[in-house]
Amino acid sequence: MKRKAKASAHPLDSRALPARLDPEGMRAKIEGFPAQLRAGAGIAAGVVRAIEPRPPRALVLIGMGGSAIAGDLLRVLADSEGAVPVHVVRHYEPPSWITPEDFLLFSSYSGETEETLSAYGALSRLGCRAAVIAAGGSLVERARSDGLPVALLPAGFPPRAALGYSFSTLAHIAHHLGVLADAGPRLTAAAGATEKKAATAFSPDVLGSRNPAKQIAIGLRGHPIMLVANHRTAEPVAWRWKGQLNENSKHLAWVSVLPEMSHNEVDGLVNPRGVIGRIAAVLLRDAADHPRIARRFDWLASYLRRRDIHVETVKLEGGDPMARILGGVSLGDFVSYYLALLNGTDPSALPGVTALKRALAK
Repeated sequence: MKRKAKASAHPLDSRALPARLDPEGMRAKIEGFPAQLRAGAGIAAGVVRAIEPRPPRALVLIGMGGSAIAGDLLRVLADSEGAVPVHVVRHYEPPSWITPEDFLLFSSYSGETEETLSAYGALSRLGCRAAVIAAGGSLVERARSDGLPVALLPAGFPPRAALGYSFSTLAHIAHHLGVLADAGPRLTAAAGATEKKAATAFSPDVLGSRNPAKQIAIGLRGHPIMLVANHRTAEPVAWRWKGQLNENSKHLAWVSVLPEMSHNEVDGLVNPRGVIGRIAAVLLRDAADHPRIARRFDWLASYLRRRDIHVETVKLEGGDPMARILGGVSLGDFVSYYLALLNGTDPSALPGVTALKRALAK
């Protein structure tokens, strides 16, 4: 008589789930993040040669969704260690304060993002130094026609799955402009640390009992998710988690930022009572958090648990702030992938975004 096979002890250790729910291979794209970080120097090389290495008044990145988050990551690094401010514009209409002394980076993976194309048209008359980061499309055609340098990203990815390419390319351009220090060595170190952590802790091949990404996904299943981070350190990591949970996992999530949320939102976590107890909170903590922010995090964790809110605390790891935020991005990508599997959804499909684009095209 044949002995029955032992059932998997963890719902995410089954190999059948990815085979059935991930036909377009989102897993491989998430696991390729460190290799993308290493590729930026080559992608940015032509742009760097074409740009005078003179610091601008401000570096302004114009983009949406997965093409804009690289600018948010750069922003917190520039805020803490740079001399040039970084701004991210997510709109058809750019702000009126942009001047010819600013450097513009138009980022659209598809090259067809209508908000970015609209802003490109509005800003072209200013005569700013500018460049484009894209994989093709109308934006690349217009930039080449206007004589702007183009960093051409590898094609064939969903924009959110090309963040490693877009961030590393942006980082090299920012370093050339004097906005960011030591881009190359820092990216190489971050890629190595992220790759090691993914292989030893986050990968689907690592059992759930030893895999923090799987454990967090299990804890978040069935809950609306509040992502809490410090504005000066991990806020863009929280926004990346939000986007990935929305798009990959088809899951409701939002971002709450310290210290602001502790001046108002904490008193909103009372009603409606039937909703509050269903929330899960992810606290994204960084070693560089101000001591008073650390105290707020400690108090918040206790306060949320008293409100019957499930709390997951994530401490970003690494000595370099760049390595910490990129490691946090990688962990969030894996969490979103596992939550997609638990939700029974294809992590590559975007039914809502696709339906909206079709409606707007009419």
